[in-house]
Amino acid sequence: MIEEKSTSVSLLVQAHELVAGVLLAGDTAVDATIGNGHDTLFLTRCVGASGMVYGFDVQQAALINSRERLEADKVDGGCYQLICESHAGMEHYVVGQAKAVMFNLGYLPGGDKTRITHADSTSAALLAAAGLIACGGILTVMCYPGHDGGDDEARMVTKFINELDSEQWVVARYNRVEAKRWSPYLWAVTRSSANSDPADNPTEL
Repeated sequence: MIEEKSTSVSLLVQAHELVAGVLLAGDTAVDATIGNGHDTLFLTRCVGASGMVYGFDVQQAALINSRERLEADKVDGGCYQLICESHAGMEHYVVGQAKAVMFNLGYLPGGDKTRITHADSTSAALLAAAGLIACGGILTVMCYPGHDGGDDEARMVTKFINELDSEQWVVARYNRVEAKRWSPYLWAVTRSSANSDPADNPTEL
C-alpha cells in the first residue's frame, strides 16, 4: 500500500531528512546519480570517516564537479568512491549491504539537458539497489516527469515500486503542497522485513 504525503519543504530536503533518519556513522550508502555531488556530500556527512559512499554517474563532468565539492568540504577521501559507470551495475562495486540508496533522476544541472537518465538503465539500477538495501534501509527516488523522457521514466519507477512485496517494503510518495501534474515527486521505500536478507534472493522483491 502506497501512502501519499504532502510536504511544505523542498523534495530534496525531504529526501535528506528521511535518509538522515536511518543512516548512521559507519554505514554504507549509494548515490546512484551523483550529478554535482550535493547528495554525495550529504551522504558522506552522515556516514563519516568510518563509513563508505559509492557514487555513480556516466558523465565525467559530474565526477569532476562532485570531487571538487567533496574536497572543498575536506571530506576524507577514504570514505567515498566516485565511479564513472552506469548505476545499473552498482552491485559490482558496492561491498556489503547499503543502508541508503538515493536516485535523483533527469539531467545534470548546468550540463547537457539532452543527456538524461533512461527508463531501461534506471529499471536495472532500481533492481540492483533493492537487492543491496539492508533491513531498515531506505531507497529514495526523485522523479521529474516534466522533461522529455522523464514521464516514461517516472511511469517505469511507479510500476517497479507497485510490484514490490508489500510484506518487505513500506512505500510513501511525497508531493509538494502546490504540486501540478508535471511536478517532480519523491518516492521513499523502506525495507521493513527483519526476517529477509536481500542477498538471499535479490530478484524476488
